[in-house]
Amino acid sequence: MGMRDDHLLSIGEFSRLSRLSVRMLRYYDAHGVLPPAHVDPASGYRTYSAHALRTADWVRTLRDLGLGVAELTACAGLVDDPGALRSVLEAQRGRLVREAAAALGRVGEVDRLLATLGAPALPVPVTRRRLPARTVAALRATIPTYADEGVLWQRLYPALGAAGGRPAASGWTAAVLHDAEFREHDVDVEVQCEVASSFGSTGEVRCVERAAQDVAVGVLRGPYDAVAATIGAVGAWVAEQGLAFDGPLLDVYVVSPAHDPEPAHWVTEVCVPVTTAPSPAREEP
Repeated sequence: MGMRDDHLLSIGEFSRLSRLSVRMLRYYDAHGVLPPAHVDPASGYRTYSAHALRTADWVRTLRDLGLGVAELTACAGLVDDPGALRSVLEAQRGRLVREAAAALGRVGEVDRLLATLGAPALPVPVTRRRLPARTVAALRATIPTYADEGVLWQRLYPALGAAGGRPAASGWTAAVLHDAEFREHDVDVEVQCEVASSFGSTGEVRCVERAAQDVAVGVLRGPYDAVAATIGAVGAWVAEQGLAFDGPLLDVYVVSPAHDPEPAHWVTEVCVPVTTAPSPAREEP
């Protein structure tokens, strides 16, 4: 195929040489990724410089590696800057490694479910009991997700020491989930540990007198990936018993990562505060 004297290619020619569809070239032009060398003001026809084929090759390669259009726009002017491209590629490699690890985790979960298909589900024993009153150090904050709870524990103990308090010998700890509904992000969590004696609230740590509380309790043994099923079992039991929910859910850590790094050894009491449900109001005739 011959090339024009001005070395400009029609959009069709550029498409064939770059292995990018005409539709995609128009899209990339609209987003500033790969603009044509010239657009005819009368016809709107786009023509491209042959030198832009190298940029197009990088755009196609980076697109296939998973970069979005905004990232491609930023990279289009970097094809002659190996250092900048190295930074882009290293960042994308890190992202792909994290995604691959997450995918492997999901594969493991699928394998676990396949292995349990047809097997009778182990019931979650649920009991009702009264949590005694306690004096606790409490730290409450909004964190990105429930999985980020550990950052609150890292803040609680130094703040408690600075306030002159110290944990009780019982080692009782719990996390209170204050959101009225499940949230994917920006969750309201309060961590608590029983203290040996009252102390003056200061900074972000407060001294709180927890009143005694009736709860329905389901025991989770092992890692936290089964916590949702445990919560569901406790909730179903509460409904079956004709009880009413009476406050935010709390997880009491009998054996936590702070006690034992082995997940198989962890023991968590999933507690749902309950009260006797009031009799339904009778409708007037």
